[in-house]
Amino acid sequence: MALKHKINRLWNETLDYVDFGRAYAMLPFRPNYIRRKWDGADDINSARRVVVFNHYDKRGIIHDYVVFYLSELKRAGFAIVFTSNSPKFPQASVDRLTPLVARILWRRNVGYDFGAFKDGIAQVPDVTALEMLLVTNDSIYGPLQDLVSVIEKADPQEAEIWGITDCWSHYYHLQSYFLLFHRAALQSPSFKRFWGYLPYFRHKHWVIKYGEIGLTQFFLRRSLRCQALFPYRAMVANVAPRIEAYLEETDVEKDPIRYRYLEMIARFLREGVALNQTHFFWDELLVTARCPFIKRDLLQRNPIAIPYLHHWEILMNEVSSYDGKLIVKHLEYSMRNRVY
Repeated sequence: MALKHKINRLWNETLDYVDFGRAYAMLPFRPNYIRRKWDGADDINSARRVVVFNHYDKRGIIHDYVVFYLSELKRAGFAIVFTSNSPKFPQASVDRLTPLVARILWRRNVGYDFGAFKDGIAQVPDVTALEMLLVTNDSIYGPLQDLVSVIEKADPQEAEIWGITDCWSHYYHLQSYFLLFHRAALQSPSFKRFWGYLPYFRHKHWVIKYGEIGLTQFFLRRSLRCQALFPYRAMVANVAPRIEAYLEETDVEKDPIRYRYLEMIARFLREGVALNQTHFFWDELLVTARCPFIKRDLLQRNPIAIPYLHHWEILMNEVSSYDGKLIVKHLEYSMRNRVY
């Protein structure tokens, strides 16, 4: 059994490195992975703000929560390049998107989000002429707060590249579900270099390493400032004393589930373990910080078994006018076995 596991591990590692080499070798010969392209109602040529929005649904459906997010992006002044990595993309989806976007790209799911971002950015006639460029995707529900106000907080005088949240796992990086590039970043030769030399990896491991994590590290090394609107260190500074106080003052028998969960988090924070705040501190982000998004996979899978997650709609209604039915409708479509 041990030999079998070792062989499987070596085989998977071999495939991983074959993909790495193949991706770089094919870079000069494969300019994109676009299957089909449609023009939307908006004009990308005159746009000062552009967003590349990536989508994935196994049936190619454009869900209502996605339409709402796209509408808010359009209201914030963005022309939308909509990319879909879905295996199917029916005409009904094209028809639903056309009034909202400037361009629709249906592409093969090679490179995941970063492959789509790369292909979408290439549709912009002159990136350096833009006021700002945003890359985002359908892995989040929202915006729960006014998106125009959120964008205004991303001050170009403080940083050239902004994210909603950051993470210290592996290496420091902005989380890639929402990345905003201001003009100074777009006009830097580093911007063209990063996207031009980023291969289309087929294995997610490399996309995370050289895409999500690699992007922030690449630009930091070239003296471009990267900042999160809701920094992890500020979150820890806010919640850690309150967790410690709760543990000191509360009898474990009063609420053993909450107590043991917070005891685990307190231990992680004392040891400096890098946590994903969009999961571990989802309620703090939602209610106290008024973060404009909640992660979709948190409600769909709850991968770290956070207790009392079913309270999400009650808490959201306390701080947002967002229609929770948009989320519930998507969960009804996509959920299996669990109810949050």
